[in-house]
Amino acid sequence: MEIATVTRLLRAAGVRWVRIEMADTHGIARSKSVPLDKFPLYGTKGINFYGGMLLQDASGWDIPLEERLPPPDYLLKPDLDTLVVLPHAPGEARVIGDLYRDDAPAPEDPRVVCRRIVDLYRSHGWTPRSGFEYEFYLLVAATREPVFRDKQICSTVRNNFDPAWRDELLEALEAHGIVVSTLSVENAPGQFEITFSPADGLTAADQAFSFRTTVKEVSRKHGYLAPFMTKPFIDQAASGTHLHHSLVDCRTGENLFADPEGEYGLSELAWHFLGGLFHHARALIAFFSPTPNDYKRYQPGLFAPTSICWGYDNRSAAFRIPADAHGAKARIENRLGGAAANPYIALAASLAAGWDGIQRRLRPPAPIQKDVGWLEGLPPLPRSLDEALDALEADRTLCDVLGRPFVETYIAVKRWDAEKCRRRCPDYGTPEWLRRIDPYEWEEYGELI
Repeated sequence: MEIATVTRLLRAAGVRWVRIEMADTHGIARSKSVPLDKFPLYGTKGINFYGGMLLQDASGWDIPLEERLPPPDYLLKPDLDTLVVLPHAPGEARVIGDLYRDDAPAPEDPRVVCRRIVDLYRSHGWTPRSGFEYEFYLLVAATREPVFRDKQICSTVRNNFDPAWRDELLEALEAHGIVVSTLSVENAPGQFEITFSPADGLTAADQAFSFRTTVKEVSRKHGYLAPFMTKPFIDQAASGTHLHHSLVDCRTGENLFADPEGEYGLSELAWHFLGGLFHHARALIAFFSPTPNDYKRYQPGLFAPTSICWGYDNRSAAFRIPADAHGAKARIENRLGGAAANPYIALAASLAAGWDGIQRRLRPPAPIQKDVGWLEGLPPLPRSLDEALDALEADRTLCDVLGRPFVETYIAVKRWDAEKCRRRCPDYGTPEWLRRIDPYEWEEYGELI
């Protein structure tokens, strides 16, 4: 559909402003709002964006670089397939874009990287089908206290404590094409999980990105904060991001991870994908646990993976084959992620690791069917952002698949993330620091991530 036609339809729907939006390195939504009359111009040519946008910390400050001048500006070019009228923001629409520089997609842009990895699979006739599962806390904005103090997992009364918030959120998510499956209270005071149907290709990451921002905006309208900071309270459960993977045939839609004759009902393709996740797990942690705060999540008994292993229906393992993962539902669950993970980066990195596993026909070792948190002798996962970034830099294959410009940008930003935390928190990295949540963590990660 031509941009002029799109603009007329938006005007008929009462739209006055259009947000042209992107995800920065941290997964924070950054946008410019343009009057509808200007949308045909920017929708066609793109809109100017600061050239250092991907080289900023979570507070929006440029990270220290040897070069004094920031890179040349980007053009953010809208992808009209993502255009949506926002029911929770009357008179506004939103469209996601890709960053361009010198008339080419910017290789350091997380969405551009994710699109390229998806296209790699599609060039072989496979479409990645991915499902994100998010946990988050709902807090009273004025006090930053949970909306209820008790720990009542799946309590009907707590699930429906505020029907107005719940119903407006459902309407807003549906406008993005997000098909909500369940809403329930999770395993901590004020913690929720909302699950939604998987989606194909880049759409899965687009929906996850939209989900996070929509939850935040709707919650704020109702007097709440919805942080996706992984560990907001030291004495309560962390919030995770679990990522489910399958591959489908581009022509037939058949689930290529399914094999009724295979072990646990999985095909050789699925086992090789899991082998890739297993092989690259230490490097993947740098993407799935992207802040210093994330590493306070990894504690025994809390269903957060502390070592590299997989299991059948084992929620303590880093990778899981769910009990219902057979036939059309055949899939592999990557449980590495904290809630703070950028969905574009998480999806791109996980698919890149699976791709290498398929190409090299890797297979994982035997499954672990015990609570992994209390076992010794398993290969450990990194326990700090610094250690995870070291592992990422050492994983040349994963870096090459994702692209050096992206990886170099990501590592520069995250090295500064760790250094900034070290400067602000003198006991950073010590056992004492791991046993508390510093005010700096709330300041840096609490609202926008």
